[in-house]
Amino acid sequence: MGEEVLLVGEKPESAYTLELMTMLGKGAPRVVVRAVGRNISKAVYVTEGVRRLTGDKIAYGKIRIYSTEVGEVKEEKSVPVIEIEVVNLGVERRA
Repeated sequence: MGEEVLLVGEKPESAYTLELMTMLGKGAPRVVVRAVGRNISKAVYVTEGVRRLTGDKIAYGKIRIYSTEVGEVKEEKSVPVIEIEVVNLGVERRA
């Protein structure tokens, strides 16, 4: 199974919480939750909410914070990005 990615955008937190729970429930060993700009706090709330809902059956892996350039050439601006790796502790690990 490839890397699962959940892109957090403008939908309500509950939509992303449900999607992350579904991905983990289907056996995804890891999900990277990615958000840009103003949606970063929403990504943090979603991952923390899922951690609490699952009774600590997930853990955080790598957390990356960086910036990327968006916009037209010569009118680009830098926006922050966060990637939170959520590790599903309920899935047996294979060597």
